[in-house]
Amino acid sequence: MLAARFPPPGVSNAAPAAYNSGMANSIWTTEEFTCPGCGLNYTATREDQPSKRTGSFACMVCEAEVHAWSGRHDYFDWTAVKMRSPIFGRR
Repeated sequence: MLAARFPPPGVSNAAPAAYNSGMANSIWTTEEFTCPGCGLNYTATREDQPSKRTGSFACMVCEAEVHAWSGRHDYFDWTAVKMRSPIFGRR
């Protein structure tokens, strides 16, 4: 029988209590959002959580609220989407 390693590989010895092995198999999804103030597009990663979380994200340009959430999920890795410049005269 193999003994379980704790902390698991990749988790520092300083913070094993913060590691939740139950979330190791959680599903991440990438979602897209648009700022209602200036129209800047963002992507964020959503992760299911074992407990209820609340949070919000404000636009980096105009500071308008882009998204607010409450539930058993959290968002991270907010990234502004780089837009290509339009090429005039082409369709």
